[in-house]
Amino acid sequence: MELLDYWRLARRNWIALVASTLVGLGLAAAYSLTQPTVYSATSSAYVVAGTSESTGDALAGSALAKEKAEIYLPLVTSQQVAARIADDLKLTSTQGIAASLTGSVVKESVLFQITAASATAESASGLAEAAIRATAAEVEALETINPAGSTIPTTVIKVVPVQQAATPAVRVSPTLTRNLGVGAVLGLLVGFVIAIIRRAMDRRVRTSTGAEEYSGVGTLGIIPTVPELAGGRLSANLGPAAEAMRLLRTNIRFVNVDHPPRSIVVTSANPDEGKSTIAAHLAYMLAESGQPTILVDADLRRPSQAKIFGADGAVGLTQVLARAVPLMDALVDGPHPNLELLLAGRIPPNPSELVGSERMHSLIAELSATHIVIIDAPPLLAVTDAGLLTVASDGALLVIKSGSTFKEQVALCRDTFDRVGGGLLGTVLNLVPKKDMGSALYGYGYSSHPNHYYSSHESRRDDDSRDRRSSASRALSTNA
Repeated sequence: MELLDYWRLARRNWIALVASTLVGLGLAAAYSLTQPTVYSATSSAYVVAGTSESTGDALAGSALAKEKAEIYLPLVTSQQVAARIADDLKLTSTQGIAASLTGSVVKESVLFQITAASATAESASGLAEAAIRATAAEVEALETINPAGSTIPTTVIKVVPVQQAATPAVRVSPTLTRNLGVGAVLGLLVGFVIAIIRRAMDRRVRTSTGAEEYSGVGTLGIIPTVPELAGGRLSANLGPAAEAMRLLRTNIRFVNVDHPPRSIVVTSANPDEGKSTIAAHLAYMLAESGQPTILVDADLRRPSQAKIFGADGAVGLTQVLARAVPLMDALVDGPHPNLELLLAGRIPPNPSELVGSERMHSLIAELSATHIVIIDAPPLLAVTDAGLLTVASDGALLVIKSGSTFKEQVALCRDTFDRVGGGLLGTVLNLVPKKDMGSALYGYGYSSHPNHYYSSHESRRDDDSRDRRSSASRALSTNA
C-alpha cells in the first residue's frame, strides 16, 4: 500500500480510527490511575584515591578513583549496604531496599550517584542520602589498609558524599502524559490494523481495479452518487455525474474501434443496482451526441423505462414480438429528437421464451442496422434473460453497485457470459459515494484503461461539435 492508500483508508474509516484512539486514551488513563505513585531522588558522592603528595600521585589517584567508581556500583544493591541503610533509618527489615536503588557513574569522572525510588518524596530523599552514607561506609570498611606501626602512607580510597547531596524528589510514576500519548498511538495503530483487515476481508467491489480483476474486462465508467440519478426519472442535468456519463459514452466507442458495438445489453448481477437508470441516461447521452438511438426495455419482469421517461408503456416489445403490433406503432418518441423508446408493453407469462426467440434476434438486428440499440435487461444472476439477449447483441455492460455487489457475483456473471457465448464489453461502477471517488478511481488510468486519456478529449470534442452545430443552426434561422 502506498501513502495515498493509507490516507484513503483513514478517510473511509475515520470514525473507527477516532473510536479506537479514544479507547486507547481511556485505557491509558485507567492504567495510570491504578498505578502506585513513585518518587525518585538522587544523591551524589566523589570517589577519591591517593595521598596527592605529588603531581604523579594525583594523576595516578584520579585514574584509580575512576576505576574504583565502576567497581563500587554492585555495592549499591548489595545486602551489606541494605543492612547499613536499615540501621541508619531505623527500619525493621531490609526487604525491598536493594530493589529501590540504582547506582551510576558519570562518564569519564569520579562522580558516583545513587537514585532511590519510594512512595513519597520525603522517603525517597531520605533513602538516597542514607544509601550514599551506607555505600561510603562499606567502601571505607573494604579499602582501609593501615597496618599497626607502619610509617609508609597507604593508598586511601574513599567515597565522599556531597553536602546536601539529595536532589528534590520528583514523581516518576505514573507519567500520565506519556501514558496517554502511548495509549493514543497504540489505539490508532489498532484501528489501522482493524481497517486493513476489514479491507482485506471485504468481498464487495469498491474500486475499478476490483471490478476489472473479477470481470476480466475494463471499467468503462464510474458514476458518482448524485440526487439527479436517485429520483427514478430521466434528468437532462446530471450535475457532477454528467461528465462521468459522457465518459462512459465515449469509452464504449473505443471498446472495438474497428467494429463499434451497435446493440448493447445493460444488466447487473442483482436487482436495484441502477442498471435501468444507467441504460436510460446512456441512451439519452448517445442521442445527444448525434447518434440515432433506440432504448429497448427488455426487462419484461419488472419494467421501469416507462416510469423513467414518464411515458405510456401499455404497448411495446411484447406486442411487437407477438406480432400483434407493428414495430413503428410501438416506438415512442423520446425527450431528444435522436432518441426513440421501445417500452416493455404488457408483462408476459414467459419472458425468457420471448427474449430468447428468433423474433427477438431479428428485431435487434433490424433496429441496430440504423440505430444504436440500448437494451435494458433483467439482472443476470436472477434470471437467464440477460444472457440470452447478450447472445443476440454485440455485447453487454455489467453495472456494479459500489460497496454492494460482491466480487464473487461479478466473477459468476463473467462465467455466465462465457457459458452462453455472450460478450462482456465492460463494467460500470455505479453509485460511488463522492468521498470515495478518489479510491474508486484507483488503478483507473492509462495503465488499466488506455481509453481514459482519449475519452476526455473525445468528450470535449463532442461538446465542441454540438456547440458548433447549434451556432450554425441559429445562424441559418437568423438568415432565414
